Amino acid sequence: MNAMPNTGRIWLVFVGLTLVGLGVFGRIVYIQTVEHDKWASRGEEFSTSVRTIEPSRGQILARDGSLLATSVPVYDLRWDAKCEGMRWDMYEDQIDTLCIALSSAIGKSPAYVRGKFDNAKQRGHRGALIGRNIPFTDYQELRNLPFVQLGRYKSGLVFERRENRRRPFGKLAARTVGIDREQQRVGIERAWNDELAGVEGQQLSRRVAGNQWMPVTDDYLVDPVEGMDVVTTLDLHLQDVATNALEQQLRRHDAAWGTVIVCEVSTGNIRAIANLTRHEVTEGVVEYWEDFNHAIGTAVEPGSTFKLASLMACMEAGMLPTDSVDTGNGEIFFYQKRMRDSNYKDGGHGEISLSKVFEVSSNVGSALAVKETFGEKPQAFLDGLKAIGVAEKTGIRYVGEADPKVKTSVDDAGWTGLSLTQMAIGYEVTQTPLQTLALYNAIANNGRMMRPQLVSEVTSGGENVRTYKPFVLNPRICSQTTLVACKNMMEAVCDPEGQGTAQRLFAGKPYTVAGKTGTARIATGRGYEEGRYRASFAGYFPANNPQYSCVVVIADTKSGSYYGSTIAAPVFREVADLIYATDPAFHTLSKGPLAEAPSVPASNDGARDALETLYDALGMQHTQGLGTDWVKVTTGEDAAELTPLDIPESGVPDVRGMGLRDALYLLENAGLRVNYDGIGTVKSQSIAPGTPLRTELTTIQLRLS
Repeated sequence: MNAMPNTGRIWLVFVGLTLVGLGVFGRIVYIQTVEHDKWASRGEEFSTSVRTIEPSRGQILARDGSLLATSVPVYDLRWDAKCEGMRWDMYEDQIDTLCIALSSAIGKSPAYVRGKFDNAKQRGHRGALIGRNIPFTDYQELRNLPFVQLGRYKSGLVFERRENRRRPFGKLAARTVGIDREQQRVGIERAWNDELAGVEGQQLSRRVAGNQWMPVTDDYLVDPVEGMDVVTTLDLHLQDVATNALEQQLRRHDAAWGTVIVCEVSTGNIRAIANLTRHEVTEGVVEYWEDFNHAIGTAVEPGSTFKLASLMACMEAGMLPTDSVDTGNGEIFFYQKRMRDSNYKDGGHGEISLSKVFEVSSNVGSALAVKETFGEKPQAFLDGLKAIGVAEKTGIRYVGEADPKVKTSVDDAGWTGLSLTQMAIGYEVTQTPLQTLALYNAIANNGRMMRPQLVSEVTSGGENVRTYKPFVLNPRICSQTTLVACKNMMEAVCDPEGQGTAQRLFAGKPYTVAGKTGTARIATGRGYEEGRYRASFAGYFPANNPQYSCVVVIADTKSGSYYGSTIAAPVFREVADLIYATDPAFHTLSKGPLAEAPSVPASNDGARDALETLYDALGMQHTQGLGTDWVKVTTGEDAAELTPLDIPESGVPDVRGMGLRDALYLLENAGLRVNYDGIGTVKSQSIAPGTPLRTELTTIQLRLS
């Protein structure tokens, strides 16, 4: 009897809920359509958040202060078209001037910029993007415009700062300097990220259309702290020569990749490090650039440069440099595997001394010396290599140093009857070029093995924060007797009057060299491929008073030449020539007029204040009392004559004869974008001095000496 009333109540509830649901749905539709703009505006007012502000990243500098990597500020301009305190009278009066200035900054027409403002005004946009990537100099000029000076609450304009990371010297040490990116930083950018990164700040921001955030004010809740600067050990002049010499040789022999490292003997500081890899950009067009740090990250079989470690181990075990080794006709078999010397077709070297084995790079002689010394006790050979220091990383502060593979026990799974004689000539072992150089640098440094270093100090605001002193890895890698023998053997390799593998390379040079050539077959998954080799040269100079050590490795040439003496050693020679020609340490004047009465040092044209400060500090006579900021310098024997340099107010400045820093200052302040090639003094400029400046952004090209 009660079924009908219950059913009626259920239907009544159902109808009521349905009507409520339809009402809610209708209200949602009404809000999303008719009242959308109203509630979106209200939502923007309350959608605020404290946002992280990235600090300015520190700079990476060469040892002379030149910029290797720097963060260049750029700005995005947004406009709040519904700013509550907007001065619309000023907007209407100044908008055309603002659009003209912005058009020059972003490379768009004034009409395009005006369209951005009109569209934002029509839509009531609270965070319209008006311009992107505004350079710092243009940003400074824009900030001086009357409408912009009203501030964010009366103009609605907000500048958002971002940092663009740039390497002013392009591919010079590019992979070593590295890449700054959120994911997978590399190089110094990664190894020194804690110092470079700085401390993040905080700023109150508001969400605007497109899920973008716009600062509520230009002030910070917490100021970001800029990163510290990292000063490297790299010498830009030497880096440039090493890179160019390497690239020319790679192109000449169509090689797959190559690397050069130049190190200061006494400290282990790396003065130059170049890594170039072959890329076929289009069919028949080959370019070389840095995309991997082979010097530090590529461990390969070193070949004959490893014979230094092998014969050192023999001499430390009691063998003498004068002991004889019978190399026979230059061909021998170990466990049915043939080994040959390069002159086996000419009958080999016969019976020669251990020193001669190294000088002529005899594979047979090196293998026999190791077998005769350690054949009954192979573990002692491995222990000897470990004591020398070739079985471990250098420990350089740099992410990605490859592990050397030098067997440490005869119980290792890879040990065979051939291992002893193969390791003797640089096979069945791998090392990076840097690890090879560490050994040769230790010989030059009287037996002290130094840890290679890429950074000398960290600074903040120009003040030293931390200094990295030279670090000794091993104070004595061998006995004094062995050390002297190794130096003599390496000098014999490069002696123009001898029979060494690098005998002809340094004839007529005013300096002496000690080193070792190397040629190794390239192993693949299918074994050693015919005709594929890796050439190397490691050594130091001057031989009688070592200042610099250097290693060169060039892989997989296609020219038909592949020996270390013809492929790698010429690059070493070109680098050594430059160092000898430009390093004052090699050219001390002991007599003559210049030694008795040094002349005034020559100088580039430039800023008067800096030049006067320098001459005063040196106690040199110079013209004084000039009422001009920029001067031309004429250097005499006793004094420097400074004369006013005319800088036109509305024309392109004449920066020829200036250093790059002064040239950049003048040209960028004149509103020009600057590109340049080379280092040193400005030799030419693409736009003639005095040419009237244009309203739109113009690029000028400088060529440096």
